[in-house]
Amino acid sequence: MFRRIIYEDWQLIFPVVALAVASLVYVAAAWRATRMKPAQIDHLARLPLEHE
Repeated sequence: MFRRIIYEDWQLIFPVVALAVASLVYVAAAWRATRMKPAQIDHLARLPLEHE
């Protein structure tokens, strides 16, 4: 019927690397957002995001 997919040991590194990269991007974005200065937050809040 269905064949079972047998992973080799070296193939297990790809999901681990992908998870690590995604986690690092998320943590970096969160860190940058929390360390933002109030003046920069105010500037970004006033940016026009919609076209008229």
